[in-house]
Amino acid sequence: MGTDAAATSKGRRVLRGLAALAVTAALTAAAGGDRARDYPQGDGIALPAQASFLVGYEHAQVGDEYWVGGPLPENGTDRPLTVLRMRMQRVPEGLEVVRYGTTTLRQTGGYALGVIQDLAVGPARPFVVAPHGQAGAYVWTRVRVTGPVRGRLSGCRFWYRQGVVEFRQDVGCETVLRLGPSVR
Repeated sequence: MGTDAAATSKGRRVLRGLAALAVTAALTAAAGGDRARDYPQGDGIALPAQASFLVGYEHAQVGDEYWVGGPLPENGTDRPLTVLRMRMQRVPEGLEVVRYGTTTLRQTGGYALGVIQDLAVGPARPFVVAPHGQAGAYVWTRVRVTGPVRGRLSGCRFWYRQGVVEFRQDVGCETVLRLGPSVR
């Protein structure tokens, strides 16, 4: 009977360990880990002309935080797509990403391209883009200036779903933040 109890106890520990691993994996996936290789490369996101512009702000102050507007996605396909999240691929020395958020075009009075210090940005959440349509929402990146910025905040990686398949797609985007005289 001692052997059965030991085996049962060991089996429960193994099951608890497997359950903990499953929960950890689910939380990592829900948090949007940057495991790009786990998603097929997509090409459904098209970008409007303004996405190719380099935007910047030359008056950043160490310790301050800024919202950086991401590109406004367009759907280049015949099927609706749901943008799940967007992350910056390259964050230069001197900046750190604090969080991501989503706004609608209605909230900002239209597409706001650039760097804004004070803006009411909600939590990051998925949004749908109609076939051959322009998104009614887009992702913002909240960054904190930690010192002289050496390089550009660049490379936007999107994850989106069409039907039951999730894709990732990298698109060009660049923002320059530099320390400079305060405009306050």
